[in-house]
Amino acid sequence: MNRSNIPAWLAAYEEIRTDSYAMLAALLTQAPSEDLLKILENLEWETSLPRNLDAALAELCRAGRNRTPGELEDEYNRLFVGLGRGELMPYASWYREGKIQSMPLVFLRSSLRHLGIVKQADSAEPEDHAGALCEVMTLLSAEPDEPSHAEQMEFFRQHIAPWMPAFFGDLQAAKNAGFYRAVARFGDSLLETESEYFKYGTEHPSAAREGGRQDED
Repeated sequence: MNRSNIPAWLAAYEEIRTDSYAMLAALLTQAPSEDLLKILENLEWETSLPRNLDAALAELCRAGRNRTPGELEDEYNRLFVGLGRGELMPYASWYREGKIQSMPLVFLRSSLRHLGIVKQADSAEPEDHAGALCEVMTLLSAEPDEPSHAEQMEFFRQHIAPWMPAFFGDLQAAKNAGFYRAVARFGDSLLETESEYFKYGTEHPSAAREGGRQDED
């Protein structure tokens, strides 16, 4: 890899990559707790992040201010739970085939077995839920060398990139979205940055970090 071609933002992004997926997973699997709202209120990050991700993080932090967990639980329920089902269906199967628990879920389960990832026994949602997929990316990115960077990229391109941007677009446009409109913009910016990240980091993540520091000096 030619380190001179590695953009400076890559190192800053690697510093927050795992935590960003973890935060997005937490926000998509349930309404934010008071503790998570406090984390958002005090969140800090490197200013060398890509402009779109930097702006989306700032918007998300602002959106959580002066909001109570009860208010956000009501919003979450209207969006994702509701009577029968919520306004949105946050599942890969739904977005890719128009029905739940279909072939995308079967394909995903095969990939998870290959990676040695097992669904938690207390989880009521299928593995192709948007929040569950962000949890998988949290696990994969926490240890950059295993699975390999190439395997992380393959998982992202097979199971997330084909449908989750459309989901975040729908969430931004949802009539019941307030705080979650900012969540959607953050998610969309994260996926966009991740796609760019994989263009540079496929040899080895540490090379990206070294290259990022070199550019900043």
